[in-house]
Amino acid sequence: MKKYLLLAHGDVDQSPESQHAHQAWWASLQGHVIDSGNPLFNGHDVSRLGDVSTLGTDDTPAIGYSILEAESMDEAVALLAGCPMDMWVYEAMPM
Repeated sequence: MKKYLLLAHGDVDQSPESQHAHQAWWASLQGHVIDSGNPLFNGHDVSRLGDVSTLGTDDTPAIGYSILEAESMDEAVALLAGCPMDMWVYEAMPM
Protein backbone atom coordinates (compact mmCIF):
# COMPACT_ATOMS: atom_id res chain seq x y z
CA MET A 1 0.00 0.00 0.00
CA LYS A 2 1.13 3.53 -0.77
CA LYS A 3 0.61 6.61 1.40
CA TYR A 4 -1.31 9.66 0.22
CA LEU A 5 -1.45 13.09 1.80
CA LEU A 6 -4.79 14.86 1.58
CA LEU A 7 -4.72 18.64 2.00
CA ALA A 8 -8.07 20.34 2.43
CA HIS A 9 -8.25 23.84 1.00
CA GLY A 10 -10.78 26.47 0.05
CA ASP A 11 -13.92 27.56 1.84
CA VAL A 12 -15.56 25.24 4.35
CA ASP A 13 -19.33 25.01 4.52
CA GLN A 14 -20.26 24.90 8.23
CA SER A 15 -23.92 24.01 7.62
CA PRO A 16 -25.38 20.96 9.39
CA GLU A 17 -25.87 19.29 5.99
CA SER A 18 -22.20 19.71 5.12
CA GLN A 19 -21.15 18.48 8.56
CA HIS A 20 -23.25 15.33 8.12
CA ALA A 21 -21.87 14.80 4.60
CA HIS A 22 -18.33 15.12 5.95
CA GLN A 23 -19.00 12.63 8.76
CA ALA A 24 -20.51 10.12 6.30
CA TRP A 25 -17.61 10.51 3.88
CA TRP A 26 -15.05 10.20 6.70
CA ALA A 27 -16.72 6.99 7.96
CA SER A 28 -16.29 5.49 4.47
CA LEU A 29 -12.48 5.95 4.69
CA GLN A 30 -11.81 4.17 7.95
CA GLY A 31 -10.00 1.17 6.45
CA HIS A 32 -7.56 3.54 4.74
CA VAL A 33 -6.73 6.13 7.43
CA ILE A 34 -3.13 6.21 8.72
CA ASP A 35 -3.33 9.64 10.36
CA SER A 36 -6.67 11.45 10.66
CA GLY A 37 -4.77 14.74 10.75
CA ASN A 38 -5.80 18.10 12.11
CA PRO A 39 -7.02 21.50 10.99
CA LEU A 40 -4.19 23.83 9.93
CA PHE A 41 -3.87 27.54 10.71
CA ASN A 42 -1.28 30.31 11.02
CA GLY A 43 0.59 29.20 7.87
CA HIS A 44 3.93 30.67 6.90
CA ASP A 45 5.93 30.44 3.70
CA VAL A 46 9.65 29.97 4.41
CA SER A 47 11.90 30.28 1.36
CA ARG A 48 15.15 28.38 0.99
CA LEU A 49 16.85 31.75 1.56
CA GLY A 50 15.14 32.14 4.92
CA ASP A 51 12.58 34.76 3.89
CA VAL A 52 9.36 34.29 5.88
CA SER A 53 5.89 35.52 4.97
CA THR A 54 2.47 34.79 6.44
CA LEU A 55 0.04 32.90 4.22
CA GLY A 56 -3.19 34.85 3.98
CA THR A 57 -6.64 33.77 2.88
CA ASP A 58 -5.91 35.06 -0.63
CA ASP A 59 -3.07 32.52 -0.92
CA THR A 60 -5.50 29.53 -0.86
CA PRO A 61 -3.61 27.87 1.98
CA ALA A 62 -4.20 24.32 3.14
CA ILE A 63 -6.71 24.22 6.00
CA GLY A 64 -6.30 20.61 7.13
CA TYR A 65 -4.54 17.35 6.38
CA SER A 66 -5.00 13.59 6.57
CA ILE A 67 -2.86 10.63 5.47
CA LEU A 68 -4.43 7.61 3.81
CA GLU A 69 -3.29 4.27 2.42
CA ALA A 70 -4.36 3.18 -1.05
CA GLU A 71 -3.07 0.89 -3.80
CA SER A 72 -2.77 3.70 -6.37
CA MET A 73 -3.45 7.37 -7.04
CA ASP A 74 -6.61 6.29 -8.87
CA GLU A 75 -7.84 4.57 -5.71
CA ALA A 76 -6.88 7.56 -3.55
CA VAL A 77 -8.81 9.88 -5.87
CA ALA A 78 -11.79 7.48 -5.87
CA LEU A 79 -11.83 7.62 -2.06
CA LEU A 80 -12.55 11.33 -2.36
CA ALA A 81 -15.93 10.66 -3.99
CA GLY A 82 -18.56 12.33 -1.83
CA CYS A 83 -16.05 14.53 0.02
CA PRO A 84 -17.74 17.89 0.71
CA MET A 85 -14.40 19.76 0.73
CA ASP A 86 -11.83 20.65 -1.92
CA MET A 87 -8.73 18.45 -1.59
CA TRP A 88 -5.23 18.29 -2.98
CA VAL A 89 -3.86 14.73 -3.08
CA TYR A 90 -0.16 13.90 -3.08
CA GLU A 91 1.51 10.49 -3.15
CA ALA A 92 4.15 10.24 -0.42
CA MET A 93 7.23 8.72 -2.01
CA PRO A 94 9.08 6.14 0.10
CA MET A 95 12.64 7.07 1.01
